[in-house]
Amino acid sequence: MWDNNAWSYLYGNTSEAEPPFLIQDFIHALQPEARFIAILRDPVERLYSDYLYFGMANKSVEDFQEKVWESLQLFDACLQEFSLRACVYNSTLNNAMPVRLHVGVYVVYVLDWLSVFSADQLLVLRLEDHAADKKTSMNRVFRFLQLGHLSEQKEVEITERPASNTRRLADKNLGPMLPLTRRVLTDFYSPFNRKLATVLQDNSFLWDHHSTHT
Repeated sequence: MWDNNAWSYLYGNTSEAEPPFLIQDFIHALQPEARFIAILRDPVERLYSDYLYFGMANKSVEDFQEKVWESLQLFDACLQEFSLRACVYNSTLNNAMPVRLHVGVYVVYVLDWLSVFSADQLLVLRLEDHAADKKTSMNRVFRFLQLGHLSEQKEVEITERPASNTRRLADKNLGPMLPLTRRVLTDFYSPFNRKLATVLQDNSFLWDHHSTHT
């Protein structure tokens, strides 16, 4: 949904700061009736999980704080000159940021997909809801894909299957991010989450830390 770094290679001679075409344009040309499922996680938690998942040495909550701060400064410098959309798709900036801040600006990607495909071709779920209640989540998926009712046998298979990409023990031992880091990231992502909740007409995409435990 978000990985469009190749656009700058495809359109290297363009003077535009924003990509003229994205992955979804190419998919639409081949499969205009396709349906898509996106599972989004609280972008604050997603960024920390992303940092923990990739195999770097000397990971720490303090190191994460430094990388977040540096990335925020780089992203903000881009926004002084270019549009949000241009910065989100700027592969040079994305490669320069120590953490992948741009991936959590979901509303940009969702709007771009909805500019090509209709709303009934895109199902957007929250990872937190899926993790808490796989049965309800998978029933939504089966209905969306017009696969009929989710059988009890399939339901058991799905709910008993272990999760992929789980956090390693060494990374779990680092504990949660620093409260200051969480506040800074929450402030950064909040306006984008508000726009996303409006676009999807669902306030659960606010990921309000006062009312939810994610």
